[in-house]
Amino acid sequence: MLNVRKLAALAGVSRTTVSLALRNSPRISLKTRERVQQIARKNGYRSDPSVARLMTELRTLRMKRSVEKLAYLTNWKTAWGWKEAYNERNYYEGACQRAVELGYEIEHVWASEPGMSQSRLSKILYTRGIRGVIISPLLRARGHLSLHWKHFAVSAVSLTVYKPDIHRATHSHQSGMTTALRSLKHRGYRRIGLANLKDMDERVNRGWLAAYLHNNYYIPASQQIPPLMVSSWTTPPFKEWVRRYSPDVVLSNTTYPYWLLKKLGYRVPKDIGFANLDISDEKPSCSGIDQRPQEVGAVVVDLVTRQLQNNELNLPLRAQTVMIDGIWKDGETTLRLKSTVSTLASQRKPKKKPVASPGK
Repeated sequence: MLNVRKLAALAGVSRTTVSLALRNSPRISLKTRERVQQIARKNGYRSDPSVARLMTELRTLRMKRSVEKLAYLTNWKTAWGWKEAYNERNYYEGACQRAVELGYEIEHVWASEPGMSQSRLSKILYTRGIRGVIISPLLRARGHLSLHWKHFAVSAVSLTVYKPDIHRATHSHQSGMTTALRSLKHRGYRRIGLANLKDMDERVNRGWLAAYLHNNYYIPASQQIPPLMVSSWTTPPFKEWVRRYSPDVVLSNTTYPYWLLKKLGYRVPKDIGFANLDISDEKPSCSGIDQRPQEVGAVVVDLVTRQLQNNELNLPLRAQTVMIDGIWKDGETTLRLKSTVSTLASQRKPKKKPVASPGK
């Protein structure tokens, strides 16, 4: 007999998704609902009336009781500025979706509201009956927080909370770098250069730089390029770095190097490739690593709710960090190279006169 578990396997989705689709729930897309329902009809699925009646009763009881809320703390200079950032927006959406699946709700709280001290924030959360707290990425790396921890189960998104030591979920930046390097080599690139901001690498606990230098240790000297780590993006140091080391492809976690290459007259990806360690929905559509921020947001909810279910309030004795591996996605900024490295090097010069550096 075809049950929900077998139907989920046929459709390639979770059992929760199958259940929602069979109930025609708007919590999932119409396309997914119709596809699951079509597979169910095709394979002769029939729901058990007694089970359906029982589940309806359980859902009714659940709706009647109050839903526990989890606070989602943001620390931007404005209440909603974080929604303009791709990862921040997706962390939140992933957390909200997972919270609903587990029977919770997310309540956004602006932790940097004018006049808001951490002591006052603790009192507000406690007064509202909120026990579960999710801390979104702080604006600065190695940040400190001092809530009244004994009242809360807490976890953080990313590695920016340095003290205290709490549960957290994050993208695995070292794994992301390793995946990017392997993917670029598979596409024919050999001289791979890393260009990044120092404070960005500090935010990820040097994960990108560590994996890049580890790779350099094991590749031929002719392919090794020292990383360009700068405090801000300016043309002269980047121009000199590209001229001196002639990378086949530039890696970064932002598109600034892409635009600098364009400014200097290089055609991307024809002259030099570019790959982003943190792709988003901005243009150009870069090749690079999808950090799967919605998955990170979902896992951080799991960390908080597990503590609540075990009545584990206060700081953990053994903080856990859950790392989510990213996946490589091809975009418009890399090629599958057919030419040899030596041929590529001869084509690497800009096709138009580079823009003069400021002050020269």
